[in-house]
Amino acid sequence: MKKYFTCILIATALLGCKKTDIVSEVIKGSTGTNTGTNTDISTGTTTASIKLDIADQVVNTKVSNDTLYLNYTETANLVLNPDDYQKSSAVHFKEDFSKSNLANFNFTAVNKDNQTATNYLDDNLNNVAIKSASTLTIDGKQYTKLVLERAIVFSKAYKQHDLAVEAQNDILKQTKDVISFATYYYTNGKNSDTISTTATVVYRK
Repeated sequence: MKKYFTCILIATALLGCKKTDIVSEVIKGSTGTNTGTNTDISTGTTTASIKLDIADQVVNTKVSNDTLYLNYTETANLVLNPDDYQKSSAVHFKEDFSKSNLANFNFTAVNKDNQTATNYLDDNLNNVAIKSASTLTIDGKQYTKLVLERAIVFSKAYKQHDLAVEAQNDILKQTKDVISFATYYYTNGKNSDTISTTATVVYRK
């Protein structure tokens, strides 16, 4: 009976946990410093500790037949307070392409289950494949560092090959495009402060 009762308690605890722990065992011995240059802006309902470290975002352009492809590998580092992260049931991470030429294209991305989604990116990191997780030490304090990296393919078909090449040349001239990023915790039914920043888009051939 005692063993049966213990099993029920364990099962109840496991079922009650909604959060998929991305860093159930944080990689040991990995330390470093945060050298990001972007300025974070915090707005929200409750305080939280998240640092976004996002460098310029590189987009490789390619023309195939009459279609222009913009191959973008989204890369971002999230530096989290371990206590805040463990208390949360989810960490959300969102992109806004509206201030870049990427907004004029359709896109596809492969999700965590290897399914291809069109014009949709899951912002719940519980459902996103994380490239790596490690312990980061800043001023003697330990933080959890998540490295997000996912491939997004933007594309547009034109009436003929030359028009696709012309569109490629035009987009290669763009130097002011930016992508906005935002992240927040979801804890006890509430969203934390939203931390946001922008990164410059660099188009390459």
